[in-house]
Amino acid sequence: MVTFISSFVFAGVLSAYIFLGRSLSRQVNEEGLESRARLALYYFTQDVSSATTISATNPGSYTSGSQVSLSIPGSGTVTYSTDWSQGNTSGVLTRQIGSNPALTVLTNLSAFTLSYYDPTGSLVSVPASTPSEPQINIKQVCMVFTSMAGYAPSGNLSQFTVVSPRLILKNQALLKDPNDP
Repeated sequence: MVTFISSFVFAGVLSAYIFLGRSLSRQVNEEGLESRARLALYYFTQDVSSATTISATNPGSYTSGSQVSLSIPGSGTVTYSTDWSQGNTSGVLTRQIGSNPALTVLTNLSAFTLSYYDPTGSLVSVPASTPSEPQINIKQVCMVFTSMAGYAPSGNLSQFTVVSPRLILKNQALLKDPNDP
């Protein structure tokens, strides 16, 4: 009888221990995801806010190697690229300034979208081709992404979705009054 009761208590303690371990692991994953998301938003916000022109390829939900290049006075060109070579749920976002080595900003992306808007706030359709020339009608950019950490079968998978506000470019062509000489 004592063996039966003690095995019952042991099973309860073991179950609680496993539950707490998974909860702690999920919490650590969520904290890391939030930290990386804040860093990505910080970089992207600073770059878009300083940019005068933008060139983009493959807008919308990115499922292949896509990029957006921002021309920033004094810094040159900053390029954000996605790479989905690891599969549909394991994208990587990198940031490269000029010809410097690329910095990996986000990993384990399951979704990534950039939306572009004109000065009136209307969605702008960007051609899905190589960035040949800057799109001067783009005034605002919004970034949405979902990143993951953990492993679903072990019960500690965490997902973190971020929607940036519409960030405004300092696009000189749109800020200039057409009536000025």
